[in-house]
Amino acid sequence: MSRLLLNSVLLSGLLLSAGVAAQNNSVQAPISQAPVLPTPVSLAPIFVAYPKDGARVAADHVIFEGSVLPGASLSIDGRPVEVGLDGLFMEWLPLRPGINTLSLVSVQGGQSSGQSKSSLRFSVTSSPPAAPLTSRPARIVPGSLMPDGPWIRYGASALSLQDRRLDFSFQGSPGGRAVFWVGSRGPFSMTETAGGRYSGGYTLGTERVSSAAVRFLLIASDGSRVQTTAPGTLSSLPGPRFAQVSAEDIGRGVNAYLAGWGETGGVNLLYPRQGTRFALVGENNGSFLTRLPELGLLEVTRSTARLLPEGTAPLSATLTSEALEDRGTHLALRLPLGARVAYRTEQTSGGLRLTLYDTLGDAASLNVQPLSDPLLGGLTWSRQGDGPLTAEIALNARQQWGYDAVYEGTDLVLQMRRPPSAPADPALPLAGRTIVVDPGHGGRETGGAGALRNNEKDIVLAIGLEVAALLRVAGANVVLTRQTDVQVPLYTRDVLAETQDADLLVSIHANALPDGTDPRSWRGTGVYFTHPQAEALAGSIQEAILASPVLSRSGQPGDDGLHPDADLALTRPSSQISLLVETAYLTNPGNLRTLMSREGRSAYAEAIVKGILDFYAAALP
Repeated sequence: MSRLLLNSVLLSGLLLSAGVAAQNNSVQAPISQAPVLPTPVSLAPIFVAYPKDGARVAADHVIFEGSVLPGASLSIDGRPVEVGLDGLFMEWLPLRPGINTLSLVSVQGGQSSGQSKSSLRFSVTSSPPAAPLTSRPARIVPGSLMPDGPWIRYGASALSLQDRRLDFSFQGSPGGRAVFWVGSRGPFSMTETAGGRYSGGYTLGTERVSSAAVRFLLIASDGSRVQTTAPGTLSSLPGPRFAQVSAEDIGRGVNAYLAGWGETGGVNLLYPRQGTRFALVGENNGSFLTRLPELGLLEVTRSTARLLPEGTAPLSATLTSEALEDRGTHLALRLPLGARVAYRTEQTSGGLRLTLYDTLGDAASLNVQPLSDPLLGGLTWSRQGDGPLTAEIALNARQQWGYDAVYEGTDLVLQMRRPPSAPADPALPLAGRTIVVDPGHGGRETGGAGALRNNEKDIVLAIGLEVAALLRVAGANVVLTRQTDVQVPLYTRDVLAETQDADLLVSIHANALPDGTDPRSWRGTGVYFTHPQAEALAGSIQEAILASPVLSRSGQPGDDGLHPDADLALTRPSSQISLLVETAYLTNPGNLRTLMSREGRSAYAEAIVKGILDFYAAALP
């Protein structure tokens, strides 16, 4: 029997033991009972789950959802609204600009038996984005001007040309001509790039600039003019200057988004550790700016680092040796650098890539040092010109199980989790595995609004508890981030998985849509992950949910796909395989009804566990 088939049979046995009658008419005691949802959040005849009364939305439509009593009707401003037998209604409701006062009326009962009428006054304010500006007269959009705060460059004469050039811009009437001044210097011409966005470059020289104002002039096609001054200023201060990461490290493989470095408007590319020193290009409106080879100009959140005193010497690391350490479940590569510098780790198809910045060392000399371990397939150092020192680490494993890189003193230590051994008992494929199950949200953090009067936090807790029960039957050591309706801080969930040395972190949620998004075409399960090591498990869980007889019986839940490279707090932890399951959309009637039924929630729990079982069957030798 194949391992995959064995696990399918095992799961069927688990479900049978949970209360299904055997053919000999004996009934086994249930191992777990699907949890019942708590008391509805409201018993009112008319309940609007979203938006809240008096809410302001930045769109001309809103998802208007909630429920009336089962069997009742509903009208909004005299217009009948489609209502399910369970009382559910979901409207893609058009809004007028400004305050919309709505009259909701619900009628319960028939003509012969008597009727009960309930009413509710409800308001929502629509503030849709402003219409595009016309070509005339000349206008500049407030809040669109750059610089938007103090812009500083340190030691401009020593900076590269690309770091001395600053781009100023604003949004205005299209088809015009624009110029700008920096203090008394100018005017400098600007170019319209698209739809009334005007940009112009200014290159700092050796001159001293102190809090210089940046002024703009726009001349429209009809000759009308408008002038304004940016809220930010430009300064050129002595340099070089250096800063040091001050934010505390949360964990070995846990990274807080705020502490990451990334290009303006882009995703974080690396997460430097506390004590890392780096050279400053300057500051933009409270964010430090630094440049790393091959990555470009990066923003550093001002609150996560401190400016070092003038005259602080530059710092670089030197790597001349390396060593392997057997840490039981992990293989560690120790790199004595002598200083804490920025580094970047990336998971590749065959292993890991480690990039060291501001690090001296001869790649050829490092490559002749003997290193041997069953997990290590190869280690190759390289450097292109004046670029960073890079290591390509090949691993003898079809599936990667976790990694992290932290400083121990001034030694950088890269840990790689060894593959788990095959189970002693094939009937218990998860025996010895530690799996952290995270029912999303909780307490005051309610998650998505539940139109059928139970919030996301309640629905996913019920699913999570059942997932945990089934995993324990399969032999796993299960740790729940919460077992009741309590609020657990986001990164506390990540740290819990790491301190438990978990094999897996599976977070369970239900999806919803932001304002301005038409919900009628959105439904289905989606699985989110950051690192390639989680892709196989994500695919296995997704496949099991889509193949569930219960879930597919009514055309639910639908396929929302796999979402790699997700930049989420619960998928970023790299110490173990981490992923987030969005079971279904709360903003889709069919999806919501499936989530609200005990049979549907059990089917999601069973499919998640089957996906985990199938993943282990395929991943282990």
